[in-house]
Amino acid sequence: MATASPLRSLEDEVLCSICLDCLREPVTIDCGHVFCYRCIVKVCEASRQPLQCSLCKTAFKRESIRHVWQMASLVENIWRLKVDEERQAREDGPAEQRAEPLCGRHLEKLHYYCRDDQQILCVVCRESREHRHHAAVLLEKAAQPCRGKILNHLKILKGDRDRIQNFQSTGEDEIQALLTKFQSHRQDIVSVFEQGHQFLREREQYLLDLLVELERELTEGRSSRVSKGSEEAARLGALISELEKKVRQPALELLQDPSDIISRYPRKKFWIEKPISPAIKKRAEEFSDKVLSLEKGLRGFHGKLLRDLEYKTMRIILNSQTANGYLSVSPNGKSMIFTGLWMNKYQRGQRFDPEPGVLGSKGFTWGKVYWEVKVDRIWWGAEEEEEAVKHRGGARSVLGGSCLGRFLGITDAYGSLGYRDDSEELGEEWSQENGVWPKFCLVGVARESVVRRGFLTFTPAEGFWTLQLSLAGVYVCASSEPLQVLSYCPRQIGVALDYDGGKVTFTNAGTQEFIYEFSSAFTGRVFPFLWLNCMRSRLTLRP
Repeated sequence: MATASPLRSLEDEVLCSICLDCLREPVTIDCGHVFCYRCIVKVCEASRQPLQCSLCKTAFKRESIRHVWQMASLVENIWRLKVDEERQAREDGPAEQRAEPLCGRHLEKLHYYCRDDQQILCVVCRESREHRHHAAVLLEKAAQPCRGKILNHLKILKGDRDRIQNFQSTGEDEIQALLTKFQSHRQDIVSVFEQGHQFLREREQYLLDLLVELERELTEGRSSRVSKGSEEAARLGALISELEKKVRQPALELLQDPSDIISRYPRKKFWIEKPISPAIKKRAEEFSDKVLSLEKGLRGFHGKLLRDLEYKTMRIILNSQTANGYLSVSPNGKSMIFTGLWMNKYQRGQRFDPEPGVLGSKGFTWGKVYWEVKVDRIWWGAEEEEEAVKHRGGARSVLGGSCLGRFLGITDAYGSLGYRDDSEELGEEWSQENGVWPKFCLVGVARESVVRRGFLTFTPAEGFWTLQLSLAGVYVCASSEPLQVLSYCPRQIGVALDYDGGKVTFTNAGTQEFIYEFSSAFTGRVFPFLWLNCMRSRLTLRP
């Protein structure tokens, strides 16, 4: 208490006589009294009479108002001491008193909020001239709108949090379900491959046992043959020795027996046996057929498994805007035929001319894709053939006159369209002229930037990776001279494009047998490509 009394005295000395509060920006006038700057300015603005000091009534002019900076520093130090003293008192007092915030200027409890100045006030601040005429309300009432906004925003945030938690929970359930499915797939894969391994091991053991049996029978037959041959050779050797002795006898002894010497030593039918018995040879041939069937089946299995597991089967649609005028593309874009008649009045820049080619509607710049092309020979009835011949006289044609007649009818049993038979070959009756078998279609892929005008060379250097099909078989268009890779023409060709790996693989889609594979570094977009130059054929994309 000894230090409180001088501090209180100093506090009274630095009060403004207008606002009765601590001096803020203290200024002095002609009489020497000190006031707050804002207080004396308000007095000057409100007074219409000559200005007078509120304490001594001495007249002064507004221009004489001067700031007293030393007084401002003194006031600040006095109030800092007061605040420190009150803070120390609160720290030494009860916990409730220490936690309760107080006004920094008057060390009073804060109860009001000035909406004009947006300040928190104590009772003394509210009654001061600075805030006396302002809208001051209790803190709780002033906090209600803010609390309402916070509650509304809090509600939104809680809703967002709940949605996030629900999303996380649902996502976690989906992830866990997929992980469980993966685990099931892992078990299925292990089980399926184990069954496959077991099946193959059993088939392997079956073939090996069969081979061992054949080897045993062949070895036993060889031993028996060697034994029989040795016995027969020994018998003939004894007979030869006896006759050699006989022939060396003197003439007197030899002629004593007038009977026929040869009849006395007849030539017996000696043993002659084939090295391999017909039964074993037949069984060996059957075994060789089984091995060939095994190799063929495994190649087909490998091809199908590789295609199904690594390649995505694509549904290819033909782009009729690129089709040559002689080609008729079906409305669904899945097949085309060669009509022999110019079907398009206007020739667009993207069409092939005069080559009867067409591109797929979708190109590829990445990935592994697979599709199939079915090759059908079509039987045109007599009326359709006569109609085509009648119109062909005035129409453009890229076929020679003899080319149209080289495809014979499939069977008279079919009235219109049909197939020849169930064999893999499309036919064998095409006549060969000058040692060259004409191609009737090309199957493969092409770059988007390939030339589409004039007669083309369908090689990788020109942007084409294709197989050339004819009745003589399948040829590879790898260079200017086609290379034959099959002696027959499959009904269905599988095309597998590995863009990133730079490979185009062709297979017999019916048997999954490998036909040929191109290796090349692709640039730009690559499209499916078909080329057809035969009236009695149709190319169909599958699936």
